[in-house]
Amino acid sequence: MVVGNQIWLCLSLVLGSLTLTQILLCLSLVLGSLTLLSYQKKKKETNKPTSSSDSSSSSCSSESSLCSSSSPSCEEEEKYDVFLSFRGEDTRHGFIGYLYEALCNKGIHTYMDEQTLESGHEISPTLMKAIEESKICITVLSQKFATSPWCLDELVQILKCKRNENVLPIFYGINPSTVREQKDSYAEAFANHEHRFRGNKMEKVKQWRDALTKVANLSGHDSKNFRYECKLVEKVVGDILSRLPKYQLTNYGNLIGIEKSVKEIEALFSIDEMDIRIIGIWGMGGIGKTTLASIVFQKYSYSHFDAYCFLEDTPEEGGNTYHLRCRLISKLLKDADPLCTDTPGVGSRFIQDRFRYKKVFIVLDNLNGRRSKLQKLLNGYQFANGSRIIVTSRDKQLLSTSAHAIFTHAIYKMEGLDEHDALQLFRFHAFPSNSHATGYEALLESVARYAKGNPLALEVLGSSLKSKSIEEWESALDKLKTYPDADIQKVLRISFDGLGDKGIQDIFLDMACFFTFPVFREDLESILNRTEYSDAAIGISALIDKSLLIEYLFSNGALLEMHGLLQQMGQGIVCDENKDLGNRSRLWKTKDVHHVLEKNTGTSTIEGILLHMKDLKKDVKVSPTAFSKMHNLRFLKIMLEDYFSLFETSYELYTEKCHGRINLLDGLESFVSDEIRCFHWDCYPLKYLPYFSRDNLVELIVRGSQLELLWNEAQRQPLELVKLKKIDLSYSEHLIQIPNLSRAINLQHIDMTNCENLEDGIENFPNNLRVLNMGGTAIKSLPESICKWKYLEILDLSYTNLRKISEISAPMECLVKILLSGTEIEELPESIENLTVLEHLFLCECDKIKFLPNSLCNLMNLMELYLDGCSSLEELPPLPHGLMTLCISECERLKSIAELPSSLYELFADDCTSLETISSWGWLPREPYIDCCTYSFKNCRKLDDHTCNKVIADRARRLSLLGRDDVVFRITYPGDEIPEWFSCQTDGGKSINIHLPPNWFKGGLTIVFCSVFYNRLDSKNFEIVFKTSDGMCYSLDDFVYRNFAETTDSDHVFINSEHLLTSDWRLSDVFGPDWSSICSNITEASFRVRHTYGIKKSLRARLFIRSEQEDEEG
Repeated sequence: MVVGNQIWLCLSLVLGSLTLTQILLCLSLVLGSLTLLSYQKKKKETNKPTSSSDSSSSSCSSESSLCSSSSPSCEEEEKYDVFLSFRGEDTRHGFIGYLYEALCNKGIHTYMDEQTLESGHEISPTLMKAIEESKICITVLSQKFATSPWCLDELVQILKCKRNENVLPIFYGINPSTVREQKDSYAEAFANHEHRFRGNKMEKVKQWRDALTKVANLSGHDSKNFRYECKLVEKVVGDILSRLPKYQLTNYGNLIGIEKSVKEIEALFSIDEMDIRIIGIWGMGGIGKTTLASIVFQKYSYSHFDAYCFLEDTPEEGGNTYHLRCRLISKLLKDADPLCTDTPGVGSRFIQDRFRYKKVFIVLDNLNGRRSKLQKLLNGYQFANGSRIIVTSRDKQLLSTSAHAIFTHAIYKMEGLDEHDALQLFRFHAFPSNSHATGYEALLESVARYAKGNPLALEVLGSSLKSKSIEEWESALDKLKTYPDADIQKVLRISFDGLGDKGIQDIFLDMACFFTFPVFREDLESILNRTEYSDAAIGISALIDKSLLIEYLFSNGALLEMHGLLQQMGQGIVCDENKDLGNRSRLWKTKDVHHVLEKNTGTSTIEGILLHMKDLKKDVKVSPTAFSKMHNLRFLKIMLEDYFSLFETSYELYTEKCHGRINLLDGLESFVSDEIRCFHWDCYPLKYLPYFSRDNLVELIVRGSQLELLWNEAQRQPLELVKLKKIDLSYSEHLIQIPNLSRAINLQHIDMTNCENLEDGIENFPNNLRVLNMGGTAIKSLPESICKWKYLEILDLSYTNLRKISEISAPMECLVKILLSGTEIEELPESIENLTVLEHLFLCECDKIKFLPNSLCNLMNLMELYLDGCSSLEELPPLPHGLMTLCISECERLKSIAELPSSLYELFADDCTSLETISSWGWLPREPYIDCCTYSFKNCRKLDDHTCNKVIADRARRLSLLGRDDVVFRITYPGDEIPEWFSCQTDGGKSINIHLPPNWFKGGLTIVFCSVFYNRLDSKNFEIVFKTSDGMCYSLDDFVYRNFAETTDSDHVFINSEHLLTSDWRLSDVFGPDWSSICSNITEASFRVRHTYGIKKSLRARLFIRSEQEDEEG
């Protein structure tokens, strides 16, 4: 309107001086201008770019490289998907109009010049800018196209900016050869141009001819090949849609870490396959499922499908599948009328027929409700081949039921961000505009660990901490430990509320409050089975399927873990139960447990108590009747450490009074609960346990206690501990007797480690044991036959007074590990060959053993044999052919080894001061399944030359020639001669220069180096410097796979191999982001010794460059 007012103002000033004819002509021009302005305004409002074009337009930086460097204007942001170039008189009101409308209807943002008259001979700056800002240019070449200098200039500009790429010619009513050769109507047009522009403007005419020749040679569409014009329009639109996806974003902005998931989903998506696919995206709340589905939807929906729809399921709809289906049909058909023919029970035949020929892309986001919902939603509807359906949900079971037998079905598990991406995403939100985070580094890592890769948590926390001081950050992080962010918890709470079943909710709350570390699923199921009719396995599976538990599968069982944010959510639910601590179902906070036990405020509401003793700041004076009102107590866990491997260290700290203790100065009365399933009390201070019902007891763990007997009652008869699976009394130094456990028919794990006064009781153990740890006890003998423990897997009798292993009269098909180190045994029985699956045998410091049985070689599954410190051992029998680790260090009387098996990848024979010969060493297998070999013969000064230079050194040579880039090795043996097969060496200096062939970095680089040293050799002494042809140097000083610090008392040969720069990220770390071009310019490497202390002889090296076809040696 502003322009219109200006026109009328100007008109009023001049009308008085014009004739009637001039006035009418002027009015017609004004009306035409106003009409054009109105149309352009309307077009701008109605033809706004869709989300697809929005996302595409942001990729201008990557696409600008398509434009000529001589035309800086071509690097403008690409605002349009398509630019239409045409001769208006020929096609505007027919073909171009239909094509423009079809492009707009597909959401393709298209520029079409609205001027009906060509003003002058030069195209306008606006039009030039529109060409530069378009991804694809469609040029419609018609009969009279060549008559227009305007159109020809436009074509020249298009080809100049797009470099012949992204230009789609349409030959409308004209033969491509006519355009290419400028004949017929084009010849007439150019005859006129040459007459009109003769002289110094003929160069322009030549540019036009060249442009027409170039465009005619491009792949395009000829209208004569289409019977109906609508088919030509359809083909052109389809062509454009297929080209546009490559302009989609590859840089996802603040969606950090999403690229890997996008690629993995696209592999499942398989856009070129013509089957019908349903792909489920499964994961916990806030993990990024919707974001991933949105990216794939924006990338493919507009370009590959006849109909598409992104539909969010809402919790309010719940099981109302019909309502959701109505929304889906309406969006796909863009028509609400057909819905009147659809019914909840039976899908409309009319709608079915319309879908049958439509290739659709459907995203059902956040699907929730009954497991059959997906099947009911799509039941009865068959889509055209090539259709794709993506369903996101927190419930795996809801995704597991395919709606139709012919659909290809896959489920993608959405994982959290790795540590690097999590930190990057959090920084993006906490420090916008790349502001510096100096001083915040430790706090950044704390928040990233807290969020455990959950993008929602990282975004919410980052935004809330933006522009805050370090003190405010520290305060906020302390608060988060107790009061998690409400917005995050609101999202996560949806999954818990959707469980429905109270029993499953209780399992979730138990896991959240009592199992803060990973736990074996089998153990958890045993503890959480409340009654003989309940099945915790079903509840646990439901929690896994709903992304509330994480399951890790291993060969020895499944581990369960809960995300930290979900743990906080569950703990928050329990805290909201009641303000009175004694009336909450679960207690796990140190101060809360301290209060309830000292003040005796517990009630029958309490089902479980967890207390970490390391968190105690002062002693807890437990009331004798503290547990007398807890009628429903199921869990009692007063513990030093969750993991046994850490208990010994924690116990030492406890004995040194490094933290508070539990005091029972007035004793402890009986427990009234009949529901106790887990009784765990580390460092229990009394001589006997209090009485409690053992009918439901599954785990009894009392480590580091003062116990002398378990219970102060007669223990002559076997205890009826039917449900007991594990008993752990380790480090209870005063324990002198254990009850008869022969009737504990489900007992699988017994641990009495370091119960040093315990002498007997082992004969009363049940037959179904799997793990028996008696190391460090006073046990002197085993039952006559250990074969009764036919399910036994691990037997630890190390550092006991055991003198003899009885005959193994029958095969034991489960026992894989025996520890007999530090015992008094003198020999092993020949019947040891009945341990048919034995993999690990420990006999360290058995200083009375002189010989091992010859039947040892029959243990075909034995992988590790430890004989360190067997100072009386004089000879080794033939060894099993599959042995992988042999430790014979400090076997001072061992003189010779007949043959070492080829499978051996670890051999430690240090300080075998009598060892003289190794007769032979089996040939390496062609495809070894190991990645690191270590052979050490330090201080074996009597080894003969043949053993050192032929057997051991030859092993190194053969390893270096394996042809594999994932095997490294390290060998140390006495001597002062470097093997001759090393090709490069120093002349008394500190470095070796090695020539590198072209493309050395593409296949892998292996270096094998050797030196003679005395006293000490450190891995930090070595570095490799890469040199470019122009003199630049790049240092690599941390290339050793496993650091070492070798110490000897005489000259020793040291041989080591390493694989260098085996990945793109490692190359980038050393040479920077432009590593490819830098490495292409590197022609030489220098292998250097920083400090020559300890190195006596010239350093030698051999370099192998691994290529795809062959190995090159340098």
